[in-house]
Amino acid sequence: MPLYPNSKIGVIGGGQLGRMFILECRRMDYYSAVIDSDLHGPAGQVADRAVHPDNWEDFVRDCDIATYEFEYLDINIVRNIEDNIPVYPSSRVLDVKRSRASEKTFLSNKGFPVPDFWIFNDASDLTSLVEKNRLVVKISTGGYDGKGLFIIKSLSDYEIIRKDLKQEIVAEKFVQFAKEISIICARNKKGEIAVYPAVQNVHQDGILLYTIAPANISQKAEKKAREIVSDLAEALDLIGIICVELFLMENDELLINEFAPRPHNSGHYTMDACDISQFEMLLRAICELPMPTPKLLCPAAMVNILGKGPDDIDLKKILTLPGVKIHFYGKRQKRERRKMGHINILGKTLKETKERLFSIKEIVYP
Repeated sequence: MPLYPNSKIGVIGGGQLGRMFILECRRMDYYSAVIDSDLHGPAGQVADRAVHPDNWEDFVRDCDIATYEFEYLDINIVRNIEDNIPVYPSSRVLDVKRSRASEKTFLSNKGFPVPDFWIFNDASDLTSLVEKNRLVVKISTGGYDGKGLFIIKSLSDYEIIRKDLKQEIVAEKFVQFAKEISIICARNKKGEIAVYPAVQNVHQDGILLYTIAPANISQKAEKKAREIVSDLAEALDLIGIICVELFLMENDELLINEFAPRPHNSGHYTMDACDISQFEMLLRAICELPMPTPKLLCPAAMVNILGKGPDDIDLKKILTLPGVKIHFYGKRQKRERRKMGHINILGKTLKETKERLFSIKEIVYP
Protein backbone atom coordinates (compact mmCIF):
# COMPACT_ATOMS: atom_id res chain seq x y z
CA MET A 1 0.00 0.00 0.00
CA PRO A 2 1.67 3.27 -1.08
CA LEU A 3 2.28 5.98 1.48
CA TYR A 4 1.35 9.35 0.03
CA PRO A 5 2.08 12.89 1.26
CA ASN A 6 0.96 13.59 4.84
CA SER A 7 2.22 10.15 5.87
CA LYS A 8 4.73 10.02 8.74
CA ILE A 9 8.36 9.12 8.00
CA GLY A 10 10.86 8.34 10.75
CA VAL A 11 14.62 8.78 10.42
CA ILE A 12 16.97 6.86 12.71
CA GLY A 13 20.09 8.98 13.10
CA GLY A 14 20.44 12.75 13.11
CA GLY A 15 23.29 13.61 10.72
CA GLN A 16 23.46 15.41 7.40
CA LEU A 17 22.08 12.52 5.35
CA GLY A 18 18.97 12.55 7.51
CA ARG A 19 18.78 16.32 7.12
CA MET A 20 18.84 16.19 3.31
CA PHE A 21 16.33 13.34 3.27
CA ILE A 22 13.95 15.25 5.56
CA LEU A 23 14.18 18.34 3.36
CA GLU A 24 12.88 16.17 0.50
CA CYS A 25 10.13 14.88 2.80
CA ARG A 26 9.17 18.48 3.57
CA ARG A 27 9.13 19.42 -0.10
CA MET A 28 6.71 16.56 -0.80
CA ASP A 29 4.61 17.31 2.34
CA TYR A 30 5.53 14.27 4.44
CA TYR A 31 5.72 14.57 8.22
CA SER A 32 9.16 13.65 9.62
CA ALA A 33 10.48 12.57 12.99
CA VAL A 34 14.12 11.98 13.96
CA ILE A 35 15.44 9.74 16.71
CA ASP A 36 18.92 10.73 17.85
CA SER A 37 20.80 11.62 21.02
CA ASP A 38 21.43 15.11 19.59
CA LEU A 39 18.00 16.68 19.29
CA HIS A 40 19.45 19.78 17.65
CA GLY A 41 21.75 18.07 15.16
CA PRO A 42 21.57 18.52 11.38
CA ALA A 43 18.44 16.37 10.98
CA GLY A 44 16.73 17.51 14.17
CA GLN A 45 16.97 21.13 13.03
CA VAL A 46 14.64 20.51 10.07
CA ALA A 47 12.41 17.67 11.30
CA ASP A 48 8.88 18.13 12.59
CA ARG A 49 9.92 16.32 15.75
CA ALA A 50 13.16 15.09 17.34
CA VAL A 51 13.09 12.24 19.88
CA HIS A 52 15.82 10.93 22.18
CA PRO A 53 16.57 7.18 21.85
CA ASP A 54 15.41 6.65 25.45
CA ASN A 55 11.94 7.61 24.19
CA TRP A 56 11.88 5.29 21.19
CA GLU A 57 8.28 4.29 21.92
CA ASP A 58 7.19 7.91 21.31
CA PHE A 59 9.05 7.78 17.97
CA VAL A 60 7.24 4.59 16.98
CA ARG A 61 3.83 6.07 17.82
CA ASP A 62 4.64 9.07 15.64
CA CYS A 63 5.70 7.20 12.46
CA ASP A 64 4.23 4.96 9.79
CA ILE A 65 7.63 3.69 8.61
CA ALA A 66 11.29 4.44 9.32
CA THR A 67 14.65 4.45 7.57
CA TYR A 68 18.17 5.13 8.82
CA GLU A 69 20.95 7.42 7.68
CA PHE A 70 23.92 5.71 9.33
CA GLU A 71 24.99 2.08 9.82
CA TYR A 72 26.63 2.23 13.23
CA LEU A 73 23.47 2.52 15.29
CA ASP A 74 22.33 0.83 18.48
CA ILE A 75 20.96 -2.32 16.84
CA ASN A 76 18.70 -3.02 19.82
CA ILE A 77 16.87 0.29 19.35
CA VAL A 78 16.55 -0.40 15.61
CA ARG A 79 15.05 -3.81 16.38
CA ASN A 80 12.67 -2.35 18.97
CA ILE A 81 11.44 0.10 16.35
CA GLU A 82 11.23 -2.65 13.72
CA ASP A 83 9.08 -4.78 16.00
CA ASN A 84 6.45 -2.04 15.82
CA ILE A 85 6.73 -0.38 12.39
CA PRO A 86 8.52 -1.30 9.14
CA VAL A 87 12.19 -0.22 8.98
CA TYR A 88 13.75 0.04 5.51
CA PRO A 89 16.30 -1.33 4.85
CA SER A 90 15.71 -4.03 7.46
CA SER A 91 17.87 -4.70 10.51
CA ARG A 92 19.00 -7.86 8.73
CA VAL A 93 20.81 -5.64 6.21
CA LEU A 94 22.33 -3.71 9.10
CA ASP A 95 23.60 -6.99 10.57
CA VAL A 96 25.54 -7.61 7.35
CA LYS A 97 26.93 -4.08 7.14
CA ARG A 98 27.72 -3.21 10.75
CA SER A 99 31.12 -4.93 10.65
CA ARG A 100 33.63 -5.11 7.81
CA ALA A 101 34.17 -8.79 8.56
CA SER A 102 30.50 -9.69 8.08
CA GLU A 103 30.28 -7.43 5.01
CA LYS A 104 33.30 -9.01 3.29
CA THR A 105 32.18 -12.51 4.23
CA PHE A 106 28.68 -11.91 2.87
CA LEU A 107 29.99 -10.50 -0.42
CA SER A 108 32.48 -13.32 -0.88
CA ASN A 109 29.99 -16.06 -0.04
CA LYS A 110 27.50 -14.59 -2.52
CA GLY A 111 30.11 -14.60 -5.29
CA PHE A 112 30.65 -10.84 -5.59
CA PRO A 113 34.13 -9.71 -6.66
CA VAL A 114 36.22 -8.48 -3.71
CA PRO A 115 39.95 -8.14 -3.05
CA ASP A 116 41.59 -11.09 -1.28
CA PHE A 117 40.99 -10.64 2.44
CA TRP A 118 41.67 -12.23 5.81
CA ILE A 119 39.94 -11.75 9.18
CA PHE A 120 41.91 -11.69 12.44
CA ASN A 121 41.10 -11.12 16.08
CA ASP A 122 43.76 -8.40 16.20
CA ALA A 123 46.82 -7.14 14.32
CA SER A 124 49.30 -9.35 16.18
CA ASP A 125 48.49 -12.24 13.79
CA LEU A 126 49.50 -10.36 10.63
CA THR A 127 53.25 -11.07 10.58
CA SER A 128 53.29 -13.81 7.95
CA LEU A 129 50.95 -11.86 5.65
CA VAL A 130 52.96 -8.64 5.90
CA GLU A 131 56.10 -10.45 4.78
CA LYS A 132 54.42 -11.49 1.52
CA ASN A 133 51.85 -8.77 0.70
CA ARG A 134 51.13 -5.08 0.77
CA LEU A 135 47.99 -4.81 2.86
CA VAL A 136 45.12 -2.50 3.64
CA VAL A 137 44.17 -3.11 7.26
CA LYS A 138 40.79 -1.94 8.58
CA ILE A 139 39.19 -2.21 11.99
CA SER A 140 36.10 -4.37 11.64
CA THR A 141 33.66 -2.07 13.45
CA GLY A 142 33.38 1.70 13.79
CA GLY A 143 35.67 2.68 10.94
CA TYR A 144 34.44 5.14 8.32
CA ASP A 145 35.77 8.17 6.40
CA GLY A 146 39.30 6.79 6.68
CA LYS A 147 39.13 6.15 10.42
CA GLY A 148 40.70 2.86 11.44
CA LEU A 149 42.28 2.29 8.03
CA PHE A 150 46.01 1.63 7.59
CA ILE A 151 48.25 0.89 4.60
CA ILE A 152 50.94 -1.67 5.47
CA LYS A 153 53.83 -1.69 3.01
CA SER A 154 56.56 -3.09 5.24
CA LEU A 155 57.29 -4.64 8.61
CA SER A 156 58.11 -1.20 9.99
CA ASP A 157 54.58 0.00 9.08
CA TYR A 158 53.24 -3.10 10.77
CA GLU A 159 55.13 -2.45 13.99
CA ILE A 160 53.59 1.02 14.23
CA ILE A 161 50.00 -0.28 14.28
CA ARG A 162 50.41 -3.74 15.78
CA LYS A 163 50.21 -2.74 19.43
CA ASP A 164 47.28 -0.40 18.96
CA LEU A 165 44.88 -2.70 17.09
CA LYS A 166 43.54 -5.01 19.79
CA GLN A 167 40.24 -5.72 18.09
CA GLU A 168 38.87 -7.66 15.13
CA ILE A 169 40.43 -6.49 11.87
CA VAL A 170 40.08 -7.18 8.17
CA ALA A 171 43.29 -7.32 6.14
CA GLU A 172 42.90 -6.91 2.38
CA LYS A 173 45.48 -7.44 -0.29
CA PHE A 174 46.44 -4.04 -1.68
CA VAL A 175 45.13 -3.64 -5.24
CA GLN A 176 46.50 -1.24 -7.83
CA PHE A 177 43.33 0.20 -9.31
CA ALA A 178 42.87 2.62 -12.20
CA LYS A 179 39.94 4.54 -10.66
CA GLU A 180 37.60 4.50 -7.70
CA ILE A 181 33.97 4.62 -8.75
CA SER A 182 30.61 4.23 -7.07
CA ILE A 183 27.10 3.52 -8.22
CA ILE A 184 23.73 3.94 -6.51
CA CYS A 185 20.44 2.15 -6.97
CA ALA A 186 17.08 2.08 -5.26
CA ARG A 187 14.83 -0.95 -4.86
CA ASN A 188 11.25 -1.20 -3.61
CA LYS A 189 9.12 -3.95 -2.08
CA LYS A 190 8.08 -5.18 -5.53
CA GLY A 191 11.72 -5.69 -6.52
CA GLU A 192 11.69 -2.77 -8.96
CA ILE A 193 15.09 -1.14 -9.35
CA ALA A 194 16.26 2.31 -10.46
CA VAL A 195 20.00 2.80 -11.08
CA TYR A 196 22.02 6.03 -11.24
CA PRO A 197 25.06 6.51 -13.50
CA ALA A 198 28.44 5.42 -12.18
CA VAL A 199 30.57 8.29 -10.84
CA GLN A 200 34.29 8.69 -10.22
CA ASN A 201 35.49 9.41 -6.68
CA VAL A 202 38.76 10.90 -5.46
CA HIS A 203 39.70 10.34 -1.83
CA GLN A 204 42.27 12.07 0.33
CA ASP A 205 43.51 10.32 3.47
CA GLY A 206 40.62 7.88 3.26
CA ILE A 207 37.82 10.47 3.04
CA LEU A 208 35.95 11.49 -0.10
CA LEU A 209 37.24 14.81 -1.44
CA TYR A 210 35.29 15.09 -4.70
CA THR A 211 33.07 13.21 -7.13
CA ILE A 212 32.69 13.60 -10.90
CA ALA A 213 29.50 12.54 -12.71
CA PRO A 214 29.41 10.68 -14.96
CA ALA A 215 32.52 8.56 -14.52
CA ASN A 216 34.66 8.51 -17.64
CA ILE A 217 34.66 4.72 -18.01
CA SER A 218 33.92 2.20 -20.74
CA GLN A 219 30.42 0.95 -21.52
CA LYS A 220 31.59 -2.50 -20.40
CA ALA A 221 32.59 -1.21 -16.96
CA GLU A 222 29.39 0.83 -16.61
CA LYS A 223 27.27 -2.21 -17.49
CA LYS A 224 29.15 -4.38 -15.03
CA ALA A 225 28.81 -1.80 -12.24
CA ARG A 226 25.04 -1.60 -12.84
CA GLU A 227 24.79 -5.39 -12.69
CA ILE A 228 26.75 -5.55 -9.44
CA VAL A 229 24.70 -2.93 -7.61
CA SER A 230 21.41 -4.43 -8.86
CA ASP A 231 22.44 -7.98 -7.94
CA LEU A 232 23.58 -6.88 -4.50
CA ALA A 233 20.30 -5.09 -3.83
CA GLU A 234 18.54 -8.33 -4.77
CA ALA A 235 20.85 -10.49 -2.64
CA LEU A 236 20.17 -8.28 0.39
CA ASP A 237 16.43 -8.16 -0.40
CA LEU A 238 16.91 -4.44 0.05
CA ILE A 239 14.05 -1.97 0.28
CA GLY A 240 15.52 1.51 0.08
CA ILE A 241 18.72 2.77 -1.51
CA ILE A 242 22.26 1.39 -1.71
CA CYS A 243 25.62 2.68 -2.89
CA VAL A 244 28.45 0.35 -3.91
CA GLU A 245 32.03 1.65 -3.98
CA LEU A 246 34.22 -0.15 -6.48
CA PHE A 247 37.82 -0.37 -7.63
CA LEU A 248 38.07 -0.22 -11.42
CA MET A 249 41.07 -2.19 -12.66
CA GLU A 250 43.07 -1.53 -15.84
CA ASN A 251 41.35 -4.46 -17.59
CA ASP A 252 37.88 -3.02 -16.82
CA GLU A 253 37.29 -5.60 -14.12
CA LEU A 254 35.65 -4.39 -10.90
CA LEU A 255 36.19 -5.23 -7.24
CA ILE A 256 33.82 -4.15 -4.48
CA ASN A 257 35.46 -2.03 -1.80
CA GLU A 258 32.34 -1.62 0.35
CA PHE A 259 28.65 -0.80 0.21
CA ALA A 260 26.33 1.50 2.13
CA PRO A 261 22.59 0.70 2.50
CA ARG A 262 21.60 4.39 2.65
CA PRO A 263 22.13 7.63 0.71
CA HIS A 264 25.81 8.25 0.05
CA ASN A 265 28.21 11.18 -0.03
CA SER A 266 29.09 10.40 -3.66
CA GLY A 267 25.41 10.77 -4.57
CA HIS A 268 25.03 14.37 -3.40
CA TYR A 269 25.46 15.64 -6.97
CA THR A 270 21.99 14.16 -7.68
CA MET A 271 20.39 16.96 -5.63
CA ASP A 272 21.06 19.47 -8.38
CA ALA A 273 22.08 17.47 -11.45
CA CYS A 274 19.40 14.76 -11.68
CA ASP A 275 15.66 14.86 -12.22
CA ILE A 276 15.25 12.73 -9.06
CA SER A 277 17.73 13.12 -6.22
CA GLN A 278 18.97 10.10 -4.26
CA PHE A 279 16.97 11.37 -1.28
CA GLU A 280 13.71 11.62 -3.19
CA MET A 281 14.40 8.19 -4.69
CA LEU A 282 14.79 6.73 -1.20
CA LEU A 283 11.45 8.26 -0.23
CA ARG A 284 9.83 6.84 -3.36
CA ALA A 285 11.32 3.38 -2.72
CA ILE A 286 10.16 3.03 0.89
CA CYS A 287 6.75 4.60 0.22
CA GLU A 288 6.06 2.38 -2.84
CA LEU A 289 5.84 5.33 -5.22
CA PRO A 290 6.89 5.10 -8.90
CA MET A 291 10.66 4.87 -9.46
CA PRO A 292 11.50 5.81 -13.06
CA THR A 293 15.12 5.58 -14.15
CA PRO A 294 16.82 8.76 -12.91
CA LYS A 295 18.34 11.04 -15.54
CA LEU A 296 21.58 12.99 -15.24
CA LEU A 297 20.58 16.35 -16.71
CA CYS A 298 24.12 17.63 -17.22
CA PRO A 299 27.70 16.78 -16.24
CA ALA A 300 28.26 17.50 -12.56
CA ALA A 301 30.75 17.34 -9.73
CA MET A 302 30.68 17.53 -5.95
CA VAL A 303 33.41 18.69 -3.58
CA ASN A 304 33.17 18.10 0.16
CA ILE A 305 33.67 20.98 2.58
CA LEU A 306 35.78 19.41 5.32
CA GLY A 307 36.46 21.14 8.62
CA LYS A 308 35.40 24.57 7.36
CA GLY A 309 32.32 26.69 7.99
CA PRO A 310 30.83 29.53 5.90
CA ASP A 311 33.19 32.05 7.54
CA ASP A 312 36.26 30.06 6.47
CA ILE A 313 35.52 30.06 2.74
CA ASP A 314 35.47 32.82 0.14
CA LEU A 315 31.78 32.33 -0.68
CA LYS A 316 31.64 35.43 -2.85
CA LYS A 317 34.37 34.07 -5.11
CA ILE A 318 32.70 30.65 -5.31
CA LEU A 319 29.24 32.03 -6.02
CA THR A 320 30.62 34.19 -8.82
CA LEU A 321 31.11 30.98 -10.81
CA PRO A 322 28.09 29.74 -12.79
CA GLY A 323 26.45 26.40 -12.06
CA VAL A 324 27.40 26.31 -8.37
CA LYS A 325 25.15 25.16 -5.50
CA ILE A 326 26.37 25.28 -1.88
CA HIS A 327 24.87 23.01 0.77
CA PHE A 328 25.77 23.47 4.46
CA TYR A 329 24.65 21.00 7.12
CA GLY A 330 23.91 23.20 10.13
CA LYS A 331 26.86 21.88 12.14
CA ARG A 332 28.08 24.45 14.65
CA GLN A 333 31.24 22.70 15.83
CA LYS A 334 34.10 22.56 13.35
CA ARG A 335 36.63 19.74 13.52
CA GLU A 336 39.40 18.74 11.17
CA ARG A 337 38.04 16.46 8.42
CA ARG A 338 34.44 16.86 9.65
CA LYS A 339 31.93 17.07 6.80
CA MET A 340 30.45 20.54 7.18
CA GLY A 341 28.83 20.79 3.75
CA HIS A 342 29.38 20.23 0.06
CA ILE A 343 29.36 22.16 -3.20
CA ASN A 344 27.66 20.85 -6.33
CA ILE A 345 29.01 22.06 -9.66
CA LEU A 346 27.09 21.88 -12.94
CA GLY A 347 28.44 22.40 -16.45
CA LYS A 348 27.45 22.04 -20.08
CA THR A 349 30.35 19.65 -20.73
CA LEU A 350 32.47 17.35 -18.58
CA LYS A 351 35.53 19.47 -19.40
CA GLU A 352 33.81 22.66 -18.26
CA THR A 353 32.57 20.95 -15.09
CA LYS A 354 36.04 19.69 -14.19
CA GLU A 355 37.54 23.15 -14.73
CA ARG A 356 35.00 24.64 -12.31
CA LEU A 357 35.57 21.80 -9.85
CA PHE A 358 39.33 22.37 -9.69
CA SER A 359 38.84 26.13 -9.41
CA ILE A 360 36.51 25.65 -6.45
CA LYS A 361 38.81 23.09 -4.88
CA GLU A 362 41.61 25.67 -4.89
CA ILE A 363 39.32 28.24 -3.25
CA VAL A 364 38.10 25.88 -0.54
CA TYR A 365 41.54 24.34 0.09
CA PRO A 366 44.07 27.08 -0.83
